[in-house]
Amino acid sequence: MKSPIPEDLRGKTISNIIVVCVGIVVAVAMLHIGQLWRIVQTVVRTAMPLFIGFAIAFILLPVVNRLERFFAKVFFRRKPHPKLGRALAVTITYVLLLALLTGFFALLLPQVIQSLKSVVTIISGAVPRSTQDLRDMLEDSTLLPRLGLEIDQVMVLWEDVSKQISERLSELNTYTTVLAGNVLSIVRSIGGGIYRVLFHALVGIIASVYMLLDRERFMAQVKKTLYATLKRPTCESLIRWARRANDIFAGFITGKILDSLIIGVICYACMLIFGIEYPLLISVIVGVTNVIPFFGPYIGAIPSILFLLLINPLSALWFGIFILVLQQLDGNVIGPLILGDHVGLSAFWIMLSITVGGGLFGFSGMLLSVPTFALLYAIARTIIDRRLRKRNLPRETERYIDAPESLPKEQKEHS
Repeated sequence: MKSPIPEDLRGKTISNIIVVCVGIVVAVAMLHIGQLWRIVQTVVRTAMPLFIGFAIAFILLPVVNRLERFFAKVFFRRKPHPKLGRALAVTITYVLLLALLTGFFALLLPQVIQSLKSVVTIISGAVPRSTQDLRDMLEDSTLLPRLGLEIDQVMVLWEDVSKQISERLSELNTYTTVLAGNVLSIVRSIGGGIYRVLFHALVGIIASVYMLLDRERFMAQVKKTLYATLKRPTCESLIRWARRANDIFAGFITGKILDSLIIGVICYACMLIFGIEYPLLISVIVGVTNVIPFFGPYIGAIPSILFLLLINPLSALWFGIFILVLQQLDGNVIGPLILGDHVGLSAFWIMLSITVGGGLFGFSGMLLSVPTFALLYAIARTIIDRRLRKRNLPRETERYIDAPESLPKEQKEHS
């Protein structure tokens, strides 16, 4: 049967039909956004073990690759055994991971908890003293009469605040005491939630093992599906950008974890040398928060300095000077040496991406926002450069500072 649509209008008609169908789908989705969001949450919860497994495999992949190359060069040089080498590399990687986790929970965690309990005790004792100090300061000050306020009004407000602080500290002290005394009590108090987390972690670890052992086959299946459903140039472009994304994320995340571990160890060693109080607790805080780009050093240093002020103001001063030197060392030597140029963003774009990512997705958003934005930035830059090349315009950003005067006449007229 001959189509009633003329040949020259067939393509445009099909495009209009697709646009209308997409509009209808979007309208229906907006009307049932609550139900769709619940479906998405259910799917995410169901697939969470796979996400965890992918994250574990992604982080451990560089270690597996290095061990695999080492075995191929040392043990299997004459007669290659790729499957055996990979199995050994994966096994040794997980043994090292288990040893690190065991060492952390058996050696470091009890000391961190004990230090945290001491911090809570110190702050709990400082709150009543601060109430009397505040009253003495207000009685000697002429600021309140100028503002039309009375000392009793301010003290009532402060007592409410200090009461809330004391209650939260009491709860924290209870949690740390139970955690330090009996981990099984924590398991019972949390109930089914901890078992669900352990189940997800166990399934994720098993999934990550299979991903690492058979990763080429998985990637081949994905590529096969792409080539079967999309045009060949589109598939090749997607594969190139997937490799670029892998380079950015793998280089940034693994490098940032290693960088933060080094910073934590240096901080602990120097605090021991200088005799600064609570070196392990503060070093763990500094190391963990250093994972967050740009804001991480401040997030870890500021509460540590405030806490040291309650114990020894001189130690707080020395720690503040030390952390500034340490962050300069990290920003100018250790960080660039480990991370290289995997990000390629200016400080402004890094700050913007962390602010947006942290506001939307919390800690994970702050960690992943930088490589995500770096990838989007690279895609946008490639598209812009391609369009400029088609218009015979320069691609260097500096050429546009004084545009249009800075552009050659023939290019300006062409644009």
